[in-house]
Amino acid sequence: MPDGSDVIYLHDGSFEGLLTAVFEAYARRPAPAAIEAPGCQQRLGARYAEIPSDPVKANRVEAGIRRKIGGEDYDLLWTAFLSDDEKKSDKIYQYIRLGLEIGPKIHYRLADSRVLAVQKLAGLVGREAGMLRQFVRFARMEGGVFYGAITPQYPVLPLIMPHFAERFQVQPFILHDKTHGQAGVFDTREWVIASTEGLALPDSTADEAFYRRLWKTFYDTVAIKERTNYNLRRNHMPKKYWKNMVEMQPSPEELFPSRFADGGKLPETPAPRSAEVERLPERETGRSADG
Repeated sequence: MPDGSDVIYLHDGSFEGLLTAVFEAYARRPAPAAIEAPGCQQRLGARYAEIPSDPVKANRVEAGIRRKIGGEDYDLLWTAFLSDDEKKSDKIYQYIRLGLEIGPKIHYRLADSRVLAVQKLAGLVGREAGMLRQFVRFARMEGGVFYGAITPQYPVLPLIMPHFAERFQVQPFILHDKTHGQAGVFDTREWVIASTEGLALPDSTADEAFYRRLWKTFYDTVAIKERTNYNLRRNHMPKKYWKNMVEMQPSPEELFPSRFADGGKLPETPAPRSAEVERLPERETGRSADG
């Protein structure tokens, strides 16, 4: 417990709030026993001091971390903050204190519990973000917007939105985090994260069932039944992601019953999106009609 203080700083739950509390920990004396976020189990006999968020103070702490420890460490701390660990705020605070004390040498303190604690949190969040970059499935909606749904354990939208924005570029899309009630929205210029409260999604396009069936048929066709290894599949593609993946879903007849009301036939191949197809003139080969 630093300086024998029994005061615990309580920030507002944001990363900016945490950095503000770190600023106050150095500006005030004695230093707090810990820094916590709302919702943490209160400690018996401890005194709590609420620290209001201040962007100016938070920016000064960020600059100090980048200058004295390193930019990669700042990203590591921010990623760790996305975890659901109840004590993440104090673990990050202890990492910052050590880093500001010894600088970049903190990278070599692999046996230090303060370093390991933050690296473990960041690793859990980073692994889930990596999985979702592979397993997100998008559907084309009316109006030309693509929609994908995810149910992650951690709020990883800030980590994966840059990947999909670079991949889609000229295609607007919505990436819906159903777990945390958020959506990443990309309009082909920039992306933002917004609350999904009251969000009304457009209907899927008329040919979406066809493309789902096409993809599922391809997936089933290339599989070699004799070499099926369910344990290996679960290792590489954890089961918790299956419910949002087309190839692991029931057939489109079950997903879109209204579109298969005529007897369950596969929809016809969609017509070209353009209204007219211009016929190109036949290319001259330079040969006479008689060869």
